[in-house]
Amino acid sequence: MTPEDQKQPPVWHRALSGGVLLLIGLGMLAIGWDYPVGQLTQMGPGFVPRAIALMICAIAAAIITIDVQNPRLGRGDDIHWRGLIFVAAAILIFAGLVDVAGLVPSMFLAVAVSMFADKQVKPLTVLIYSVVATLIGWLLFLVILELPIPAFWRWS
Repeated sequence: MTPEDQKQPPVWHRALSGGVLLLIGLGMLAIGWDYPVGQLTQMGPGFVPRAIALMICAIAAAIITIDVQNPRLGRGDDIHWRGLIFVAAAILIFAGLVDVAGLVPSMFLAVAVSMFADKQVKPLTVLIYSVVATLIGWLLFLVILELPIPAFWRWS
């Protein structure tokens, strides 16, 4: 046993991230189990959640397998708090504003806030990228897919 082997975390510690992801996938499966799945041509409300839960479980199994079998794989750096905070804030902003302000303003703000996860981002880049991403989102979700989401806030 080399000194590097002694520095490796135990097996359960290496498999922890995959285990947490597996629990999330299994939880999603349990919650959505009673929803009708339907068929591929006519999906029920449980089709997409169940498909996503199964993909999460498969990814978790792969992570566990890789982490347990290859303890010498390089571990990542420390947690990047800036990215975690700004991306989480962007998700919360979108979730909180989409019903109140509409898709376009909430998507614009979410993209703009998430861009600040990068330390070197410039305000003009944020503005251009946010406008382009919002236009693509509007085109995809409201024009092509015709989702019943208002583009802008409701006046009534």
